[in-house]
Amino acid sequence: MVTIKHVSELAGVSQATVSRVVNGTTRVSHDKKLKVEKAIKELGYRPNSIAQALASSRTGSVGIVVPELGGSFFSGILHSIEGHLRRFGYHAVVTAGSNTEQGQRESVEFLLGRRVDALILHTQQLSDDYLIALEERGVPIVLINRVIPEMLTSCIDIDNEEGGKLATQYLLQMGHTYIACITGPLDKSDARGRLQGYRRALEEAGLEYRDALVVEAGFTEETGVSAMKKLLKRRGRFTAVFASNDHMAFGAFEVLKREGFSVPEDISLVGFDNVLFTRYLTPGLTTVNFPIEEMSTEAVQLTIQKLNKNKCDVNFKLSPALVVRNSVKDLLKTL
Repeated sequence: MVTIKHVSELAGVSQATVSRVVNGTTRVSHDKKLKVEKAIKELGYRPNSIAQALASSRTGSVGIVVPELGGSFFSGILHSIEGHLRRFGYHAVVTAGSNTEQGQRESVEFLLGRRVDALILHTQQLSDDYLIALEERGVPIVLINRVIPEMLTSCIDIDNEEGGKLATQYLLQMGHTYIACITGPLDKSDARGRLQGYRRALEEAGLEYRDALVVEAGFTEETGVSAMKKLLKRRGRFTAVFASNDHMAFGAFEVLKREGFSVPEDISLVGFDNVLFTRYLTPGLTTVNFPIEEMSTEAVQLTIQKLNKNKCDVNFKLSPALVVRNSVKDLLKTL
């Protein structure tokens, strides 16, 4: 049977350090934490969850709510979070709350009724007031991909505005000055942030923001199709499209192909998220990487720390990065 002693020997740290990592304490350097987590994974170490549950009246489960279970983005998040929770002896209880406030509220109440120890929520529909009230009731909550000012120490987010800016700046650097944008639903903060990044990049380059080149869609392939059709019908000039997620980019790509446009020769295309299929398209899709693994790691670490009532040593704002493939034409080389 693998014990804390085995983990400490493999990681080259003290047993007390291993215990602090397992219990979510903050008094461990990032380097030592990574060594301990690697050793835990290699040895298959699991804390004595039965003893922990008896001592703390906990169930050893963490509830997770996402809008949907399908799709590479949410399945990637769930897979990563579930794996990290297991390392700490917790099991995930997952529900799909759909994209409605009622559905997501029902999911939360269902999980609380099953006495989960904490909640990790990817939700844009639940109101700030509802979530603030939950936390005030003493429910340990971690929000991912969302920020509520009153809950800053419970939110793990990425810099969506910076991601939108990175995508647009890359197109500008490649000589594109007429850039269309397919946004996500603007009632969602991540969609608003990515649109703001697009707008900022244009303004900093001294270019006009054109409403006719912006179409709101729904973060799905189907809405990417309809948005691309709208852009083509408007007959406004554009040489590139920034779609604020990869699924919409794929929908846009299919429309362009059917209408006889070549990507990137006629129209360049950039997405957002870096989901798995983007590297297998022809041409490969240039996109902005959403750090799913890092977000999952930080969310689980924050959850464990909340459960053990420790201060948080967590990166609350993650940085996106551009992933360059072959879907953007360099117009400067053709001048």
